[in-house]
Amino acid sequence: MKKLRLFCVPLFSFFLLVSAALAQNASIDSLKNSLSISEGKDRLDILIELAFSLREISQGEALAYALEAEKLAQELDNPSAESQATEHISWIYYRQGLWQKAFDFAKESYQLAREANDLKQVARVLNNMGALYYEQQNYLMAIDHFKDAFEISQKAKDVYTQIRSLNNVAFNFTLLENYDSALFYAKNAIRVNEENGSPYLTSFSNRVIGDVYFQKGKLDSAQLIYEKSLAMARQQGLSTFMASVLHRLGNTYLQLGKLNQAEEILEEGITISSQNNFRDELAKSHKYMAQVMAEKGQVNRAFEHLNIYSKINDSLVDKSNRDRIALMQGMFQQNLEKSELELLKAQNENQANRLAFINRVVWIISICGGLIIALLVWLFNLKRNVDKYNRELIIQQNKIEEQNRHLEQSAKQLEEINQTKNKLFSILGHDLRGPVGQLKTIIDMTVNNQLSQSEFEELLPTMKRDLDSVHFTLSNTLRWSTAQMEGFTVNPTKVNLRTIVDATLSLLDAQLKAKQIEILVEMPEHLEVCLDKDLMEVIVRNILNNAIKYSEKGNKILVTVTENQGVLEWCVKDEGIGMSEGQIQKILSDEYSITNSRLGTNNEKGSGLGLQVCKEFIRLINGELSIESEPNKGSKVCVNIPVEVLESNRELVNS
Repeated sequence: MKKLRLFCVPLFSFFLLVSAALAQNASIDSLKNSLSISEGKDRLDILIELAFSLREISQGEALAYALEAEKLAQELDNPSAESQATEHISWIYYRQGLWQKAFDFAKESYQLAREANDLKQVARVLNNMGALYYEQQNYLMAIDHFKDAFEISQKAKDVYTQIRSLNNVAFNFTLLENYDSALFYAKNAIRVNEENGSPYLTSFSNRVIGDVYFQKGKLDSAQLIYEKSLAMARQQGLSTFMASVLHRLGNTYLQLGKLNQAEEILEEGITISSQNNFRDELAKSHKYMAQVMAEKGQVNRAFEHLNIYSKINDSLVDKSNRDRIALMQGMFQQNLEKSELELLKAQNENQANRLAFINRVVWIISICGGLIIALLVWLFNLKRNVDKYNRELIIQQNKIEEQNRHLEQSAKQLEEINQTKNKLFSILGHDLRGPVGQLKTIIDMTVNNQLSQSEFEELLPTMKRDLDSVHFTLSNTLRWSTAQMEGFTVNPTKVNLRTIVDATLSLLDAQLKAKQIEILVEMPEHLEVCLDKDLMEVIVRNILNNAIKYSEKGNKILVTVTENQGVLEWCVKDEGIGMSEGQIQKILSDEYSITNSRLGTNNEKGSGLGLQVCKEFIRLINGELSIESEPNKGSKVCVNIPVEVLESNRELVNS
């Protein structure tokens, strides 16, 4: 007998206690009556119980009760009750297919349960987390969460969660085609039920066993187990579970050739699934009914059921793919590349299954004979539908590929930002720790009278140099960080550019004297322009500092300024060690990077942040940075800024 692939549905929808189901309506009515006259802790307990009792029956009501319980638990500062409320909210969102919201609330519930040391609640939340990993098709991670939930529920003596966890582990093993392990855990769940005299989820355990027998080709055994499981579901009044067993039993009858029994049981499955909007179970019932009708030779009915199956299944596949992508973006333990391959593989398998089934239907119809014209019309319509499905799949695949490209770009951008952050912290740690540490040592020695006055005075120049280095690095860092903030604005005012240059040279006087460097400033004494003074001061200081840093002892540095058609060109030319073409291109690159700083001619250290600050600030004032340099022949660094030069100074600048 031909073995068919098992269609799996989530096991996690059967969280309702059977004992509650037997007296459900009366219990819920009683709770609602008590709610109207309750307050404080009593009201909180009733709200949580109502949310739990209704979350598989009326999700709208259950969500309203759970949200009120969450708010009341926060007011009463009760983290254990808040964890229960958020766990119910998580489960309701999960049942509604809102997986990202389900994950967020499950994570919050888990943290609250840990805070309250509520082991029972921790185990139940772990089951919810496992369900979300199941939806990602990450079955191994789901199994790990369910096993953890089982161990914790044993410590908490929570029999219900123990049984639920064992069933969940068994179900995920069937998806991994590890049938021996699935049988072991399903039978273990039944044993725990019997030992504790509880009816919790025994019907589900039997359904998992039936799935294993079906997959192994033991159809007679599968039929008996499914019939037993269905009887339990009828007795407990669980419509969701009945729908999931009915299409399995119908498929088993179909494979055994019991077509009338298959038709009867599948009709019941279609009715229950339609009434309760169980779309996944409804699609499978129509699929197997189409096969039954085809076997009976009722081609028209087979085609009707096939059309219904295709429409429902297409919408389910679309929704499942969208929800799975959203969940992957929110859950931190997912691998993007693996997820993409799994999604594409699932689509390809779905397309292959659909085409294979359509080909089977075409073969069955072709051998039936009949009117040639009607058959040709049907084949034409069928081909058109297949083309439509293929086009939709291609469009869907292109959308997924585009989303994955966006995710990869975002990941790359985040990685670059993280590298820049690490580089910035490394700069601060490296450039600040040494000078500050030396300063602390000198101060400690002075306080402890380990340094004489003359020794202290000898160290003052070194201390000043170190403090100047620290101040310069901090100034660059803070100004660069300020420029990255949203809302940073440029404030141009009337300033004297020569004054900015002279003030900067005064600050750098010690460095100039140490290297005996001669500064030639060919600028008007009163060069008034309109620009942002703070930004220009930083630009001037960094460029002059670099010129001094890479100049040899006794060199000259020339500072000039010219104006041409509203563009002010301010240049600094040195006779230092110069740069290669590759170094210049890296500095002028549009890419965001903090370059490694070379040591100066007197082994001066630098952070590499100065050039980045200059580039950023020049960009903010709509300017351009240009560099002309050759190794060992010096460098000429120019800043071209579109500014307004006052008319009285124009002749001086251009002279």
